Formats: sequence, structure tokens, C-alpha cells
Amino acid sequence: MERPSWAPEEIDVNRPSAARMYDYYLGGGHNFAIDRAMADQGVAVYPGLPRIMQANRAFLRRAVRFLVDAGIDQFLDIGAGIPTVGNVHEIAQRHNPLARVA
Repeated sequence: MERPSWAPEEIDVNRPSAARMYDYYLGGGHNFAIDRAMADQGVAVYPGLPRIMQANRAFLRRAVRFLVDAGIDQFLDIGAGIPTVGNVHEIAQRHNPLARVA
């Protein structure tokens, strides 16, 4: 497999990653064929798995939006993982461009 420009050399592109599988379930683009294959095996065992991951991300969006609406403008995103669909900084800054996320 050819390494994409966003993947550092220390990442094993031939070994699945839970973070990249999560990205795949969310419809993101930071995953490899090995991640998709493993994620598809998970779906074969538990067909609702992608919906659970999507519901998790929907909760994150609602929670961050609630906090921004309450006046919170600083966030600490622990366990941010890889870039995927709807990260905390994207959500917070969409609703308050001055919000800071570390």
C-alpha cells in the first residue's frame, strides 16, 4: 500500500487501528484498507456498530454546542486521536470562532 502524505512514517499502514476504524465508521478519510476490512468484520458480528459510533459523535456535537451556548470558550480535548469528522475544535469554532481547543 502506498503511504498517503498525511500518514507519518512511524504509522504501520498494514496494521488496523481502532482510531482509524472509528474514522471509517464516521465516513472520514483517515483510514486504510486494513482498517476498513477490520471494521467490516466488526459490522458482520454487530451490524449496528457504525450507528453506535455515529450516535457517539452526535452526542459530542450536542455537548460541545451546549457548552458553547452556555458561554464556555475553552476546551481540552483529551484523547483527540486522529483527525476525523466533527472534531471538538471544528464544532466549537463553528459556533464561536474565538473558542480555543487544546
